[in-house]
Amino acid sequence: MVFQSILGYHKLSEIEPDKVRMPKYFYDLNLDQIVQDILDEQKVYDLRRFYFFGAERENDINYRLSVLKDMDNETIFKSVNNFCIIMRKSKEYLNNINHTDHDIQKQKWNLDAAFAYINNVVTLHKELEQIKFISEGFQLFHQWLTSYINSEEFLLLQKETRQLINQFEEMKFHIQIKRDKIIINEGYLEDDYCKQLQDTFREESEQKHFYQNNPFSSVMLSALETAILDVLKKNYKHTFEALDFYDKTHHDFIHPILETFELEVQFYIAFCSYRNKMLEMNFHFCYPQLHKDGYLNITEGYDLALAKKNALLKKEVIFNDCYFNPGEQFYVITGPNQGGKTTFARALGQIVFFTSLGLMVPSRSATLPFFDGIYTHFAVEENMDTGAGKLKEELLRLRELMGSASNNSFIIINEIFTSATSYDAHIMGRKALNYFMDRNCFGIYVTHIYELTKNDERIVSLVASLLSKDSNIRTFKIARRPADGKSYANTIVEKHHMTYREIKERIKRCM
Repeated sequence: MVFQSILGYHKLSEIEPDKVRMPKYFYDLNLDQIVQDILDEQKVYDLRRFYFFGAERENDINYRLSVLKDMDNETIFKSVNNFCIIMRKSKEYLNNINHTDHDIQKQKWNLDAAFAYINNVVTLHKELEQIKFISEGFQLFHQWLTSYINSEEFLLLQKETRQLINQFEEMKFHIQIKRDKIIINEGYLEDDYCKQLQDTFREESEQKHFYQNNPFSSVMLSALETAILDVLKKNYKHTFEALDFYDKTHHDFIHPILETFELEVQFYIAFCSYRNKMLEMNFHFCYPQLHKDGYLNITEGYDLALAKKNALLKKEVIFNDCYFNPGEQFYVITGPNQGGKTTFARALGQIVFFTSLGLMVPSRSATLPFFDGIYTHFAVEENMDTGAGKLKEELLRLRELMGSASNNSFIIINEIFTSATSYDAHIMGRKALNYFMDRNCFGIYVTHIYELTKNDERIVSLVASLLSKDSNIRTFKIARRPADGKSYANTIVEKHHMTYREIKERIKRCM
């Protein structure tokens, strides 16, 4: 198999940058915050399309997970990251060509860019030669890279570039400035006081870079440098003629596959950087496993966005487990307000999302089916501009969701139909659930209508737990058990100050 992409077996579908849009469900699942944190790790690159869209095929998910395991190897991560840094430097040299009008300076920038590129590619190959890869992605890339550096095209570029660089390194001259005269002589002075002074105050790591690029280190040449260059052209005519010929024969030398690799591998680098910061805050991640028979089992899952927020506030983060038995498709979650129902839904949605990207997920372990899309419907404030009413707006959005979801989608519905009567909310909720389950979708339905949990073996009842039977203190743990509606009723009673004690005291005051 020939290497195509470090992100999968096939090249990604090209999406124009101005058409990349954040999916609607990102806001419902707090993924807008999480993904922005990841993107901030690599601001130099536009990685939005890699994070806004999941892998196009199921086998690409396993492909990416294996690549990510290789990226967890510190040696591989360092080698690849250094390669990208030097690639950016090479492109910076090429970009400098657009900021000068001096032909020789343009030609020298092109030469320096090629020299940096060649050394970078050779170094990467040498370092990868020492590694035994886990992933097919890196194995295929290494095979391609080996073929590339041994190709006639690359060997010729390498030979001619190094020959010309050597010619420039052999140029030895010194400049004497006497009032209004500039004298240029071949060779170095025995007592180079300028060099001694620079050596004294410049760190060793910077010396090589300074002398290697002089006198072409600035993007624009000064009048003095231009005058010196005119003299050097006469003294080293052969070298500058070779530079002119080189520039005409070696353009666009960066191979498209390496340019694409540099961009795509940032997908992993950015995630690893983000994940490592979360690990430092003692949050766990795992490699998810895909199961072909609809099996789902999550242990200690959590909402990444809330976890980060709570960690900064030094608040406890609650982890939850869940699973589907054969034949089960939908969770219906009931329980008191502010009991953790929506957080649980978001956490599971995030796990499905990161699995679809082929990345580690926020849980201790995770096994789940392949889902080709995520669709959400969260309750929103009524839009007074439309004049449609909250219920109509929710139904219109639900119809759009039903038309978009496929037979292999993951659905999250949160607290809708609250403006309808309980009876109507039950009827509409049942129809929505049946629609999605009949199409083999999996998902979560957060509601106060506990009757939706009954009379269908495909539905699993989950309840936001309280500290004890007689307590209204939330534990934010989601338990797999039958719903009874009492916790929600107690919450409503408390909210409107209608507990037995409060009613009794009110009656006393009226007597």
